[in-house]
Amino acid sequence: MAQSKVRGIVVNNNGDPLVNASVMLLNSNDSSLIKGIMTIKEGRFSFEKVASGSYLVASTYIGYNQAYSRVFIAKNENIELSPLTLSQAEAKLSNVTVTARKPLIEQASDRLVINVANNITASGSTALDILERSPGVLVDRQNYSVSINGKDGVVVMMNGKISRMPLSSVVQMLAGMPADKIEKIELITTPPASLDAEGNAGYINIVLKQNTQYGTNGSYSLTAGCSRGAIASGTINFNHRKSKTNLYGDYTYNISQIPQYFSFYHAVTNQGIFLENYTDSKRQPTESYHDGKIGLDYELSKKTIIGGLVTFYYRRWTMDADNTSNLYTNQQLDTTIDLSIHEFHPTSSIDANVNLQQTYKEGNKLSINLDYMYYNDQNPVTYDNTYYDADKIFIRNEEVNSNKTTPIHLWIAAIDYTQKISKQLDWEAGAKTIISHFNNDVKIERLQGSDWTTDDALTANYDLDESIIAGYSSIRWIVDKKTNMKLGLRYEYTNSNLGTEKTKNIVDRHYGNLFPSFFLTHSFDDNNTVNASYSRRITRPTFWNLAPFVIFMDPNTFFSGNPGLQPSISDNVNLSYNYKNKILSLAYSYEADPITNFSPMIDSTTNKETLAAANQDNRQTVTISLLLPVTFTKWWNMQLNISGSFQQLKGWYNNAVLSIDNKNFLLSGQQNFILPKDFTFALSGFYRSAGLFGIYKTKGVGSLDAGLQKKFTKIKSTLRLNWSNMLNTLIFKPEINQPDKNLITTGELIFTHPAVKLTYTHNFGNDKVKNSRNRSLGNEEEKDRLKQ
Repeated sequence: MAQSKVRGIVVNNNGDPLVNASVMLLNSNDSSLIKGIMTIKEGRFSFEKVASGSYLVASTYIGYNQAYSRVFIAKNENIELSPLTLSQAEAKLSNVTVTARKPLIEQASDRLVINVANNITASGSTALDILERSPGVLVDRQNYSVSINGKDGVVVMMNGKISRMPLSSVVQMLAGMPADKIEKIELITTPPASLDAEGNAGYINIVLKQNTQYGTNGSYSLTAGCSRGAIASGTINFNHRKSKTNLYGDYTYNISQIPQYFSFYHAVTNQGIFLENYTDSKRQPTESYHDGKIGLDYELSKKTIIGGLVTFYYRRWTMDADNTSNLYTNQQLDTTIDLSIHEFHPTSSIDANVNLQQTYKEGNKLSINLDYMYYNDQNPVTYDNTYYDADKIFIRNEEVNSNKTTPIHLWIAAIDYTQKISKQLDWEAGAKTIISHFNNDVKIERLQGSDWTTDDALTANYDLDESIIAGYSSIRWIVDKKTNMKLGLRYEYTNSNLGTEKTKNIVDRHYGNLFPSFFLTHSFDDNNTVNASYSRRITRPTFWNLAPFVIFMDPNTFFSGNPGLQPSISDNVNLSYNYKNKILSLAYSYEADPITNFSPMIDSTTNKETLAAANQDNRQTVTISLLLPVTFTKWWNMQLNISGSFQQLKGWYNNAVLSIDNKNFLLSGQQNFILPKDFTFALSGFYRSAGLFGIYKTKGVGSLDAGLQKKFTKIKSTLRLNWSNMLNTLIFKPEINQPDKNLITTGELIFTHPAVKLTYTHNFGNDKVKNSRNRSLGNEEEKDRLKQ
């Protein structure tokens, strides 16, 4: 096993050495204590036989304030740290609390880590709000989708475990999840071979807060706020750790009533006649959200661990909307349609996991995971449409009901094995099977006189059976003290069949693909590191995009599915250079047959617009970014993120070539101010210039947020006041203006308004922290099962 020696010296403000100062080697991920020693003559200390990993060193001395080293990576080498300087304290400390202040953003070889836990402006916000402010991430709240660096095909994981719910439902779940539950967010743009090849944009791994204390303990958090409507949430977690058993769980409830506003416009020219459709939608939704889990881990022996985890989720969405649609002919008002809409949209899921981990000797480990997930989506909507002529004279009334019921069953089995071949070489291999069954029952009815009649053109019951069989192998090679390399190859074979009772084999595909990956890290010295990575990815059409559905914005504008979608393959390259904690990175990707969500198709005769996913020809994206932390004084620091990208999309519209180029930049940052008496103030914000969303161009968008925190150490509590979207600038504006292709459409969508939230958090139970344990649970996608 690779081991290092870590040395340094502890001095006071005058540079004099401090003998018998306490020095602690800490795990940088969770601040757990690895080793503790005292300084000797000349204030020196030395930690021997330090295993490979990420650490920092803390030092304390009676009458002095504690001090921390930088975070460093140990990789079988001798590490000499810069002197730790302890400043004179105004009063002697009665006790010492070890906490590591992590940077807001960290760069690893294959991922960007955003540390959420100490972000004051995150308190009272949701997980989706945090994603929206993250470097390179674009959240589309209308279509419930997420992209990274301009690329769709994002896979979301929770604590390293893939969420098998549709992305739209995951986004809805994140919109209700309090950010106070989150420890960090990892943006993995070039995933290793051990992770599924799904997702051209890569993975977003949301790591929830971890409880590593003895006995029974936990915390609860309460949030109350307003934003043109009420906002409230509460979350509680517990952890009971005794002997060989660890029982843990959490529960969250969130409710909000925030009005929304949408507007849509599309136009065509038909035989010299110019047809336009304007729609305004005033929406009054009420959303409540329940989310929780209960888990148990038991050590059968020192080398055998068995665990189980049950996760549940329920979201209840109700909405009343008043829509007005105005139809123009040659710029003269022709018809007005008033729509009264009531929507009920509950979604729920339950996921059960059983895992077994067997350790044979140090570095050799076998993991087995079995999962079953049931997901259900219901979406009944009623439409009451009233038509008027240009003089506002009543023409007719139309009543339409739509309903969609979608249950999904998934069975997953995975086995992973890791082996340490030598001090320099690790081998990993595994296999996985995913079997899913999906039913999508869509029914549209119209009131004809006193009878309801089914619209056969928009009604059908679809069944999708899909299986994915995968295997992978990877090798991690420590080339020398400064260079690490990892090579991986994954193979996935997919069977997919979609049909109805009347029409079989609408989709019947069987295909296999190889997915190589490569990672290289080289450290020139403690301050200079370069990373290079490559991976091939696939984005398969989602269940929702394949199976048709219908959602009306007005009689001439509706959303649907596309059973003709093909999978998309991408090649991704990332390069980064780290100087101390400053990060410069360059990324390039090429996607073949990219899937663009809600691409418009306008009937040139009727001006009816259908929004559905579609394959384009190819998409190329180049992104360069700079992550720059700045420390002005010991009480004022800043994290600045700057990125620019160029994207070129080549696609099709009405069998004609559609080419769109775009350059854009993203500027985001956060400033933290440490104030007297345990107060902290933070100011954060972002601005994203005009960019691409599928084949749409979007206007610039941004937000400014502020937060104030007060810690009550004696009662183990924290109070945070957060003001988000202060300038009311979170407005999504997509548009396409290509009159030569008879394609003109624009939109404006407002999902959120300025909000003020107050959050109280209290920790209870035993404070005794357990020592770090060198083990993980489940496979790589399900490790860290103990995290809350």
